Amino acid sequence: MDFQIRLSKPEDLEKILELQASSLRTLTSSYDSSQIESLIRSQASARLAKDEIGVVAEYENEIIGFASVLIQQSLIGGVYVHPDFMRQRLGTQLLEAVEEIALDKRHKVIYVTSSLAAVNFYQARGYKSICKSGFYSESKYWIPCVNLKKQLIIFTETEKWYRHFIFNLKQIFSFILILVIAAFVTIVLPLIISLIASLLQ
Repeated sequence: MDFQIRLSKPEDLEKILELQASSLRTLTSSYDSSQIESLIRSQASARLAKDEIGVVAEYENEIIGFASVLIQQSLIGGVYVHPDFMRQRLGTQLLEAVEEIALDKRHKVIYVTSSLAAVNFYQARGYKSICKSGFYSESKYWIPCVNLKKQLIIFTETEKWYRHFIFNLKQIFSFILILVIAAFVTIVLPLIISLIASLLQ
């Protein structure tokens, strides 16, 4: 299937919200209908975040996928695929697109608060579970979720050795600094006080 992924624009918002609603209504195995409709309303409000950068997938001038990342938090805002286009690696490509955006913004780790249904999707793409979580939607329904994260920059063995060396070096300098301060307090400072006292006599 020949589709195009591009940055989202303000004029895409209406179609993105329609897509989100269609995608979220497929989560019936994880949430009841009240939770889903409440989640749809909450996610509509989430699209107004000022630091969100989104990407859309287009096919024949129709938006069939959407993903976003909140830059300040390096937090994925969601990955949504139209039900008619699922299981065609579209979600994977959208996810990779927002990961690239996070990398461009110099983030080394990216986070996501995943719906229960999407946990396996993220884990299959390198995300590690942190903890169970959740939030109250705008309609006060509890939405259980799972927090995950992914290391975007994988260090080589040489880079790991260098980072370990720098860490140990900092530890050594910190220890030396503590010794110098301790020596000053226990040896030098009393001598200075004694000298000042003798001058004042």
